[in-house]
Amino acid sequence: MRAASMHMTYHELKEALALGGCALCRLSARAVERYLRGLLHEFVNDAGVRERLRASGGFCPRHSWRLQRLGDPLGISILWRDLLRLPLTASGRRGSSACPACEVAEEAEKRYLEVLFEHLGAGGLREEYETSDGLCLPHLAEALPRSRGEARRFLLEAESRKLSGLAAELDEIVRKNDYRFREEPWGDEKDAWIRATRKLAGDSTEV
Repeated sequence: MRAASMHMTYHELKEALALGGCALCRLSARAVERYLRGLLHEFVNDAGVRERLRASGGFCPRHSWRLQRLGDPLGISILWRDLLRLPLTASGRRGSSACPACEVAEEAEKRYLEVLFEHLGAGGLREEYETSDGLCLPHLAEALPRSRGEARRFLLEAESRKLSGLAAELDEIVRKNDYRFREEPWGDEKDAWIRATRKLAGDSTEV
């Protein structure tokens, strides 16, 4: 990765850690959004791009709907027309390669994880990570096997603390729903059930 690109990636990662939720969900979704908007605005008539999309049989369901939500009837009609004309096979599958938008997301995740590991190991993003929501568990499961040394130790320790803290907040929700404690005021734990879903499953608004 070039120095300028790494510098930009670092600052995008730092910014995402401060915004709440899983930084990788947010950043990979941003990369996909840029890709899909660029596809509709600049490449919908590009023969090579159209051939690549035909080879994949289109996008996966979640990225098809993300494209649909961009609301470009002409561009989407041109792309979907190609895909509807692909021949059916006995299996029903009409493409042999992966969803192009999924590949964009995976490449973005790889790029941001590389920078995250470097700066967790060196300590440059530790404070930001500690005060953030960390990674969702699906992204953490991808990150830990790729991490090494000090970065891996830090991730394990930081995420163990975050999981314990979140579980304690859920304990408070359960306790305050007991009739004996229902008059107690709610604190930061009031939305912990939502944050716990994001932690366990990733952020559905960022796919």
